Amino acid sequence: MSADRLLCELEDGRRPLSEIVFGLSSGELISPASTGLAADRWLWLADLLTHPTWGMAAIFDGVADVCAPIARLCRLTANAIHPLNLRELWSAEQLPAAKQVAEHTLGTTGHWEALSAAIELITDGLDHCEGLDVCGSEAVASAFTAIINAQDSDTARATITAAVKHWAQPTITVQTKYLGVAS
Repeated sequence: MSADRLLCELEDGRRPLSEIVFGLSSGELISPASTGLAADRWLWLADLLTHPTWGMAAIFDGVADVCAPIARLCRLTANAIHPLNLRELWSAEQLPAAKQVAEHTLGTTGHWEALSAAIELITDGLDHCEGLDVCGSEAVASAFTAIINAQDSDTARATITAAVKHWAQPTITVQTKYLGVAS
């Protein structure tokens, strides 16, 4: 789970956040949740949506009703034992998320990008059910862009750094709470 270079870029503060997100999108920088155990990636992606400090639902009003069920599915996907209907569960979240995007109010800074992160995770969940490897990099880029658009530069940098640190140094309870492997 190496996010060392990304953390250095964030903590250094000289490189603009938009360039860091571009670096994540282009593969220049390793995106959180693109390395390490798949189960750990899914758990971190769930936190990306619902963490009480740096998750999308904590930062943006009106996205919790989309983020919470998708985060639950991310946590379920992290488990080695999946329900037989996991694909259907992921598919069922497409319409509510798409409806939220369609109803999003122009001028709500970062709201659209936060919902885009949720939709990207639905796509990743469906891809996972088809046996494809997923890393969540598009969701990460959308979420970090949402944070940049919604917060002042210093706060956004601190929020993104906290998220990356959580990936780089997960707590013991997160690592042992869900046992198993997912792809």
